[in-house]
Amino acid sequence: MQNQTLSPRRQLFSLTWPIFLEAVLFSIIGSMDTLMLSGFADDAVGAVGVAGRIMSLFQVISNIITAGTGILCAQYIGAGKTTQEKQPLILGALLFNGALGVIFSLTVGLGAPWLLQLMGVEEAQYDYAVQYLSIVGCFLFVQMLAVTFTSLIRAHGKTKATMGFSLLMNGLNLALNYVLIYGHLGFPALGARGAAIATAISLCFALVMSSFYLLKFVLPDISFRPDWPAMKSAVKKILAYGSPAAGEQISYTLSQLVVMAMVTHLGNTAVNAFSYVGTIVSYVYLFSMAIGQGTSIIVGWEAGKRETVRAKSICRFSTNVSTVFALGALSVLCLVRKPALGLFTDDQAIITMGAAVILSDFVLELGRSRNLVLVNSLRAAGDVRYPLYIGLFSMWFFSVGVAFLLGIVLNWGLVGIWIGLGLDECFRAVLLQIRWEKGRWTKFVKV
Repeated sequence: MQNQTLSPRRQLFSLTWPIFLEAVLFSIIGSMDTLMLSGFADDAVGAVGVAGRIMSLFQVISNIITAGTGILCAQYIGAGKTTQEKQPLILGALLFNGALGVIFSLTVGLGAPWLLQLMGVEEAQYDYAVQYLSIVGCFLFVQMLAVTFTSLIRAHGKTKATMGFSLLMNGLNLALNYVLIYGHLGFPALGARGAAIATAISLCFALVMSSFYLLKFVLPDISFRPDWPAMKSAVKKILAYGSPAAGEQISYTLSQLVVMAMVTHLGNTAVNAFSYVGTIVSYVYLFSMAIGQGTSIIVGWEAGKRETVRAKSICRFSTNVSTVFALGALSVLCLVRKPALGLFTDDQAIITMGAAVILSDFVLELGRSRNLVLVNSLRAAGDVRYPLYIGLFSMWFFSVGVAFLLGIVLNWGLVGIWIGLGLDECFRAVLLQIRWEKGRWTKFVKV
């Protein structure tokens, strides 16, 4: 665990920079994935983007366990709990998420054609999407277990280790993509199917690395002798924290699936532009994601120690820093938006549409940069229901309703949909900020 004798701001820096570097590496390699697929076919990029939306729904459901486990583990650490006291929590989380993962793997792997038809994927992209989703979906259980191990490692402050895992996993994925998408080193050119195989192998590698590190270096004295009553009690606590936290993410993912259906209604050019812009703007909020995760670890520790004043102060500091960095990064991106899109495609219709969307991204990033810190901090302190209630209204009213009105009814197209997404983020940011400043979250710490 990190040295908690440091000031919260020094702790924040120590925790955040590996998470940020990990996110940068992940996005760079993810962009290379998109770039490689775009060299194979633009429709393959759009198809994998749609498949990724479906995968994200099932991944978010697994966060019922990982979110609750991370919250409780950080609070246990802050409260000085021993490995034996944390053991039922850890074993219960791994067993539950592993079983859930097997069910999801069978559902997505076997049901890929039906799920894609439900999304209304057009014929040009359908075959690519089936090829990708039917393979990657079968390995959902591997990803869910790997994420559970990683969340436990991060809760103990070992963010440098998770950064290393990400670098190795994504480096392997990039190398395998090069070989399997285009057909190098004697392998056939497999396109989207090759990208899926590369992802599956990389996930298995990540699971081996994360499980070995946790059991060897973080919790070497943990016992795998199950205490079923204690595990049952721990899982109930996990669900109490994790269900609302994951429920908010499930609502977000479902709303994004509806948004994706709207985008597909606009045609393949919009789908491809949406995928490319999503890849590019991910760099804008990387720092916000990193500082949000780092802040949540500290807030969990401080909440476990009942140091609510320090928790409140570090969240306020992180939120302001996050906003400054996000808007600064977006300003730079706007200056090079067309050349950035030109790295992925030479289709001028896609570039023109994508460039307009990037200009409208200021509304979205203003809210998202604050939400990523505030929502993680509220969850870490155990206040998981309020973000859910706010999110249920805002996501469906703005991200779906207003986006449909602007993008489809008023015919503003992809820009209108993007503005709807931005209004959702800003509305939630205002209410979450008020919630944090009033300090009502302090009554939810139960360790």
